[in-house]
Amino acid sequence: MTRIKEGVADPGGVRAMIRDSLGELLGCRPMDVDMELRLTEMPGMDSLRLVEAIVTVERTWQVTLDEDELFDVRTGNDLCALIESTIAARGGG
Repeated sequence: MTRIKEGVADPGGVRAMIRDSLGELLGCRPMDVDMELRLTEMPGMDSLRLVEAIVTVERTWQVTLDEDELFDVRTGNDLCALIESTIAARGGG
């Protein structure tokens, strides 16, 4: 799984959108979302919120994330990498 490192340029806005969405779901400021932390270990995260985050991402970026690849997603950075690779694969990146 390709991972996005903190501070790497993100011209498509994927990282900011994911951080904003997670912050909203978890009731915290986006800047307080640790993208290196496992999604399941984020304070306030539960399975329903995780599904909400995935649905929001799919709707926002108009993609369908591969279920098998979703099983490899552990962190916010992993989710960013999956979205970016999915967008690139469809020719949008």
